[in-house]
Amino acid sequence: MELDEELKLVAQMMAGDSYALDRFVHTYRRFVISVLHRQPSLYSQDVEELYQRFLFHIWEDGYRRLRPWSGTRSLRFYLGAIARNLAKDFQRERCRFSCNLLDGDMVMRPALEPLEENSNAGMVRAALGSLSMRDRDLIHRRYYLEESYREIADAMGLTVNHVGVALFRAESRLKILLEKSQVPVRTRRFNSSCGA
Repeated sequence: MELDEELKLVAQMMAGDSYALDRFVHTYRRFVISVLHRQPSLYSQDVEELYQRFLFHIWEDGYRRLRPWSGTRSLRFYLGAIARNLAKDFQRERCRFSCNLLDGDMVMRPALEPLEENSNAGMVRAALGSLSMRDRDLIHRRYYLEESYREIADAMGLTVNHVGVALFRAESRLKILLEKSQVPVRTRRFNSSCGA
């Protein structure tokens, strides 16, 4: 869809045209679902739930989420960012619901807890849990899902060059954490069984 057509479609939707909303859903459904499928640790039922949330998110408050879109970049790029942010919010929400209740307060568990205090796998999990969500996402995509730099760039809305730099920095931060916990770092390729 051309940029002019996208601008016209969004204007029609904001004007209340139900046909434009149907066209929007038909045009962007597969794209948004594919963006959600690429997010780490989401099951297929999560993707369907998130797609429904995405539609509601777009529709609520008179299409408030579409108003900031200026039309200088494609609508797909903008919608992809919204979908990725919803997926991140969903993962945070799921983490909150998996928390323990202690003395009436919610206590957050670390994102990745070691199974055994002394095992290398446990220390790697703990180190991964100490990284930012973005660093974990990069490492998970590259070494667990074995995605190419291009696939990672498309999923995260980055350039291929930026993926290389960001992945190198994430790996460096992980290496420093592993060295502090005295885990031997043998190769650049991380073990996929460590549960990124």
